[in-house]
Amino acid sequence: MNTAIQTQSLNFRKAKSGDIKHIWEIILQAKSQMFLLKSKQWDEYYPSVEDIRGDIKAQNGYVLCLKKRIIAYGVISFDGEPAYEEIDGKWRNSLPYVIVHRLAVTDDMKHQGIARLFMQQAEELSRSKGIYNFRIDTNYDNKYMLHLIASLGFKYSGKVLYRGNKERKAFEKCILPHSNVLPISGYTIREAIFEDAEAIYKAIDSNRDDLRTWLPFVDNLKNVKDEQIFLKSVQEVPYKERDLVFIINNNTEVCGLIGFHFSDLNNHRTEIGYWLLPAHRGKGVITEAVRFLCHLAFEEKDFNRIQIRCAVNNQDSNAIPQRLGFLKEGIERDGELLVSGQYTDINVYSLLKKEFNL
Repeated sequence: MNTAIQTQSLNFRKAKSGDIKHIWEIILQAKSQMFLLKSKQWDEYYPSVEDIRGDIKAQNGYVLCLKKRIIAYGVISFDGEPAYEEIDGKWRNSLPYVIVHRLAVTDDMKHQGIARLFMQQAEELSRSKGIYNFRIDTNYDNKYMLHLIASLGFKYSGKVLYRGNKERKAFEKCILPHSNVLPISGYTIREAIFEDAEAIYKAIDSNRDDLRTWLPFVDNLKNVKDEQIFLKSVQEVPYKERDLVFIINNNTEVCGLIGFHFSDLNNHRTEIGYWLLPAHRGKGVITEAVRFLCHLAFEEKDFNRIQIRCAVNNQDSNAIPQRLGFLKEGIERDGELLVSGQYTDINVYSLLKKEFNL
């Protein structure tokens, strides 16, 4: 993007009915350019003013403004695209996705990175909804969009039929959640997504003998598909209701998972569970990861109570809530059946929002 533009006031927002006149001017400019380039992406009938009105009514129309002037328009939708249900090719997965349609930039702002910025704003909006698939289609002759799509890391998925059975090239990309740095050198934490399944499975599979001692689920994890099924079940839940699962990385290596489970939204309570590979223990990694989730639970997710359950003989696991000021409430007798075939008592710890001062 032009450096001068970066220093000025850019505003990304939903389009309003009062914007239609300015949006339509941008659409007409884009149509004129396509006509000169002999592109069949759009024609005299599409998009129409009625399409723009419909976008705004559905609250899917967005504008990018330089100060108060609209310089780009596009549709950002999470409603799914019927044309994508039949593809001559294959999508990576069947999880929810974001899509951008009808993207246009005013003539005097072209070739300054505005379309790229709009697409990046769509990604940020998608992250805020916990949706990490981005799909898009374009005509074979739309060289500008094809170049933009490639530069943003989209991969070709196949062909779809759109608007009167016109063939389009379809693309998708994975939107990575933002990583947060833990206060231990080299360690980060971010939400785990479907595409992490293979790396997570390999981490567990290479440490089965250690992990299965206290984690009965390990023996039921037979292959990557089992991990995909688990992550898919998590991400199918709307973001505000989702029991978030986080991946802990040491540089690019998966070294653990931590997350919420058994959440009770009506009573504002949740539970935190975690595991860490042996090579990364003893450094305070899980302590800081739990601290991170406590901040998230109390400050953003509106929970009032967090519970942590640990097998009584799992000293490393018990040390975490003890170190962070959780109150030991009691013992759940024979609370879990271990892979050894023996039941173990479970220590139950809790922390309330009013007690949180980490």
